[in-house]
Amino acid sequence: MRIIKYKIIFICLFIFFIFFIIGSRLFWVQIINYTFFAQEVSKQSKRIKKTQTLRGNIYDRNMMTLATSMAAESCYIETKKAKDLDIELFSKCTGMLPADIRFKLKQNKNSVLIKRKLLPDEVLKIKSKNFPGVYFEKEQLRFYPENSLASYVVGVVGTDNKGLLGVEYLFNDFLTGLSKKHVVMKDGKGREIILDNDSEDENRYVVLTIDTRLQHIAETILKKAYETTYAKSLTCIIQNPYTGEILAMASYPSFDPNKKIDPKMLKNISIGDAYEPGSVFKIVTAAAALEKHPEVLSENFFCENGSYKLAKDIIIHDHEKYGLLSFKEMLAYSSNIGFAKLGRIIGKQDLWQYARSFGFGMNTGIELTGETSGRLEPPSKWSGVSCEMISFGQELSANALQIINSFSTVANGGVLMEPKIIKSVFCNNKEIQTFEPVKIRRVISPATADNIRKMLEAVVEYGTGVQAGIDGIKIAGKTGTAQKYDKQLKKYSDSKYVSLFAGFFPAEKPKVTILIVVDEPKGDYWASSVAAPIFKKVSSDILEYLNIYQENKLVLK
Repeated sequence: MRIIKYKIIFICLFIFFIFFIIGSRLFWVQIINYTFFAQEVSKQSKRIKKTQTLRGNIYDRNMMTLATSMAAESCYIETKKAKDLDIELFSKCTGMLPADIRFKLKQNKNSVLIKRKLLPDEVLKIKSKNFPGVYFEKEQLRFYPENSLASYVVGVVGTDNKGLLGVEYLFNDFLTGLSKKHVVMKDGKGREIILDNDSEDENRYVVLTIDTRLQHIAETILKKAYETTYAKSLTCIIQNPYTGEILAMASYPSFDPNKKIDPKMLKNISIGDAYEPGSVFKIVTAAAALEKHPEVLSENFFCENGSYKLAKDIIIHDHEKYGLLSFKEMLAYSSNIGFAKLGRIIGKQDLWQYARSFGFGMNTGIELTGETSGRLEPPSKWSGVSCEMISFGQELSANALQIINSFSTVANGGVLMEPKIIKSVFCNNKEIQTFEPVKIRRVISPATADNIRKMLEAVVEYGTGVQAGIDGIKIAGKTGTAQKYDKQLKKYSDSKYVSLFAGFFPAEKPKVTILIVVDEPKGDYWASSVAAPIFKKVSSDILEYLNIYQENKLVLK
């Protein structure tokens, strides 16, 4: 019995000793070194996470949203935890092929990206199944509510949310906003909790000069014209001639930035393509003549009955066999021969100087990238017939924006304005930058501009531009049909043309300047029957939108 008693005492002492050691350890950890171990646990449960503010919006001049961002999430899988993943069910929830999911899981990675930029309802659908190893990271999705509308101006972002084209590219750093660091930890259910979420996000956005309704008019009509002309492409630009603001800049074919895009489409042809302007350039020649030789206004020119030999192998032609034409008639009927003779009177130095003054051969200053300056060689590089050829729009090239700027210069009384696509920039609803109209220079006198305006009215009244006319509204405009130069054959093509019409209305007090470009139409290519009717359709819809017919005056809503 005594031995049993000692054994019991020994066991009790041993148990007491064990509990004493454990208790002492717990006292040391929880009381004496509590602060140290709490910090260590906190370090393990907390982490620094980078977040990005939502990319700023892009609006039209009436604050209609053209580009915005929304919160999204990307789906990942921890490969080690996904051994029991129901791939068939997972594929139905994600919309991915089972084979693609298996391929991703076979990669020698701890974690693999399954699908990017899922919307909340898609995320909820996946989370509801509690798939093993599946987790999500917050991202943002760029969305364009108007789809393809003004896509070449607004632009698009890549998968990394960086701008690739247009305003998205030009203002990428500003629209991206701030990158923030947050301290986050997980709760008992594995949900992330942001511990320092007191800072407010900046609200950044850009307001364009574009009028969405005018843009819609232009794009709708271009699309219809594309189906009848079978052209390579079509362009329409609408501009305020007094401020230089671009109210619409449309091209067709276009693209929807919400969908996968062919990289070949990432070029704004309104500023990126250059071609010979043809007869629309004659307003420059006419301006130079009136400024330097005002007497020509009252002279008649013999137009050689439609055929004129400039050099041994160079013969120029008119569309009709014209004889004597006045200055005004030469522009109205678009006589190449008459303008070639006019160019000879002006001389190459003055003709070149006025072409430069109108903005040809140099960038316009538009707040977009990818602009071509076109081609206008200095007089020292001109051939013996260059002066005559350039006078009616050959041997030089220009982009659409340069051409419409030249007509806006005439429309506003002779001042070249810098074209504008950005109206203002905001941060936290405060305007931080305003893009005011910029006068580049006075190109011609008001009197010269008025004389050219009257001649352009004649083009529409009885000349080559009659199909651009609208009853009750005086329109000033000019046709242009330009042969494309074949670089391989080193001669002008017999099958490829550019058809143009540029003009403004009402002629005396213009509200808008419009340019139509039809690149390589199939079949009929004359501007009088191809570009002019498109101009009329665009103009008619604009007149209706602006509620114009009130005592034959233009009245804005």
